[in-house]
Amino acid sequence: MYNDIIVDNFSAPNYVGDLETADHEIEIGNPVCGDRIKVQLLISDSQISKAVFRAWGCATSLATANVFCRSIEGQSITTISKRCTQEISSMLGELEPSQRHCLDILSELHSKLVSQLDIGVA
Repeated sequence: MYNDIIVDNFSAPNYVGDLETADHEIEIGNPVCGDRIKVQLLISDSQISKAVFRAWGCATSLATANVFCRSIEGQSITTISKRCTQEISSMLGELEPSQRHCLDILSELHSKLVSQLDIGVA
């Protein structure tokens, strides 16, 4: 069973797309389940001004990509870098055991963004 967060973000993802010219790109894959997510970003004055994604995988991983983009768009890189594990984990709501791999995906997206932009995690 999917929770409301997953249903809403999978049924009507509003961050799907491609940027003609991206300032930054993150791509991750989960070798266990085969899910793959590519996120493209526009960054202006140390703030994420636009975030879009393409995802291949289960409904929960597609919802995860949408949740990630929504959570970072309009945010400063510093604010994103200060997110704690608990805050990141709560973004997807209650998940079934078979969906919990998406917590790792969400965490990896945050970690990769922070590390690639050379900012420290608080």
